[in-house]
Amino acid sequence: MKKSIVLSVFCLTLCITVTGCKKTENQKLVKDSQKEVLQIYDMNDKLFDAENHALATLTDVYTSDYTVEDWVVTDVKEPAGIVCKDNEVIISDRKNDCLIKADYAGNVLKKIGQTGSGKSEFLSPGAIAEYDNEVYVIDQGNNRVQVFDTDLSYVREVKLKDKRKSDPSFKPEQISVNHEGLYVTSLELSGKGSVDKYTDGQSKEVGKNFIGTSAGYDNNIYLINSMVRYYDKKEDTFGADSSGPEWLMKIKNDTIEKVCELPQGLYITDFTLDDKGIVCLSGSGEGVYRLNWQGDYVETFAYIKGLNDELVPQLSVTKEQEYYIAMSEAGKIVKCYKSN
Repeated sequence: MKKSIVLSVFCLTLCITVTGCKKTENQKLVKDSQKEVLQIYDMNDKLFDAENHALATLTDVYTSDYTVEDWVVTDVKEPAGIVCKDNEVIISDRKNDCLIKADYAGNVLKKIGQTGSGKSEFLSPGAIAEYDNEVYVIDQGNNRVQVFDTDLSYVREVKLKDKRKSDPSFKPEQISVNHEGLYVTSLELSGKGSVDKYTDGQSKEVGKNFIGTSAGYDNNIYLINSMVRYYDKKEDTFGADSSGPEWLMKIKNDTIEKVCELPQGLYITDFTLDDKGIVCLSGSGEGVYRLNWQGDYVETFAYIKGLNDELVPQLSVTKEQEYYIAMSEAGKIVKCYKSN
């Protein structure tokens, strides 16, 4: 089955502006960015023209025969984070300020948390990551990451840098973990646009001009920029656009390096990696796509209505290659699995 994607229906462009200081300072930032892995573009760059968007020409390929359905866990109101384990799923519920462990039939096995700032308490819990038998949960309202064991018993917290005074638009939104530390990213236009790395109570900024999401694979941390930054010379402001180029990148020696270029303008809001390449959520296409390790489009698993309204969805996959997507704005979890 094939069908053409109509750009005018699905294309999502986010334009956010941040007022700068002095005009000469902003222009210097733009010039200096040419030396960075991710640069700041001119707002009127032809790169943003519609004909450069992959969705304008992409023809869908369906080969895996995936079924899409809502997956219901009782009393989960606003699922913001999700991690699939062998026999259970861990979910953060932003509305109820709690963590839930459920089996794959949707039965609640354990629930912890309440509204607050103490241990195992939350203010808007978000993305979840698992590493070395520990579960990491962004506690956005408390500006921290709480760490639990696999039974959801409290272990410790990682206090995040308070960027809100100097950078009110910053929100810690996605996390990944490996042997070197905890990595926090944001899909909001903010400050330098760096990845924040936390190791043994110390923090370090990695890269510049990054707005996007991350994933761990083979003990490495990979990144995809959801948007690129641009400069509006007339208004002397910075903004971000989801219709620009996107790359798969990797963090190596506390620097960002490009792995491959991806189809432009997909507005990838989360992804996972396996031996075949990338499975990603496209906000502009409202789809779940497979890309190979060279960045080429391979196939479409599914279309999910409302995915373009999700600011920070989270994708997790089981060992059976079933994909679970937490959609907090829609208040639901979607399951994509191969039909028998």
